[in-house]
Amino acid sequence: MLHFIITGGCGFIGSHLVERLITQECAVTVIDDMRIGKHIIDSPYVTYIKEDVCNVSTSDIFHADGIIHLANTPRVRLAFEEPVDAIMNNIGPTTHVAEWAKKYDCPLFFAQSSSTVFSDPLSNPYTFGKFVSEEVLNLYARHWGIKYHSMYFYNVYGPREAEYGEYSTVIRAFKNKVLNNEPLRIYGTGLKTRDFTYVEDVVEGILRLIFSTKRPKEIHLGAGYPYSILEIANAFDHPVVYEFDKPGESQHTFCEKPFVRRSMDVIEYIKDWKRRTHNA
Repeated sequence: MLHFIITGGCGFIGSHLVERLITQECAVTVIDDMRIGKHIIDSPYVTYIKEDVCNVSTSDIFHADGIIHLANTPRVRLAFEEPVDAIMNNIGPTTHVAEWAKKYDCPLFFAQSSSTVFSDPLSNPYTFGKFVSEEVLNLYARHWGIKYHSMYFYNVYGPREAEYGEYSTVIRAFKNKVLNNEPLRIYGTGLKTRDFTYVEDVVEGILRLIFSTKRPKEIHLGAGYPYSILEIANAFDHPVVYEFDKPGESQHTFCEKPFVRRSMDVIEYIKDWKRRTHNA
């Protein structure tokens, strides 16, 4: 039985990944401090360590066939409010998982973000933390030979999206406004574009990567079809208000070479969500 360690496995993407892995009878150890993610799966295949990644030593876990590192502090705008948290909660956990990969001589799959591709590393604390984390992995690769693979995520949406209040992802934030009968908030002109990716497509891409015999150094998990924020707002068919733009975010993200073909279009997802919400 293959055994995978997933950091952040109680969160949005992590919990979906855990569900898919146990259907393939893989053993999973989830390490999550549950500050954000709360999703627990009752299965004999899953063990939960409810701790900060930095508080878990290699003596607390058994041999791993792979480590999927999803634990970090996301959200660019939140990172400006809490820069220390955004930086340290990327670099510290990444250093620890690199140490685990060294001990177990297993591959490490590192969750990136499209913002780390399209932005200057100094454009915001979150991207900076990701940039330094990758340098940590390069250090471990050079001196201890660990093998790591970067997974670039492009604006993931779907069931169980993480709740960050006003710092939530666009889709989650707009859902909240609709449910509370408040206008959607658009920062700037609404012409920024994002490549929105369905969570199940992301999970499918991760599975293909970790089970592949010939793994690419990096994969891009996006839809390959960007929409403007204004188009997303229009799909919700709900009143909007415009506010001053927020600094540090990319103007455009686009996945040129998606690792998997998209199974869901975000506009259709939103319209279906609206129908189900109104019929509930």
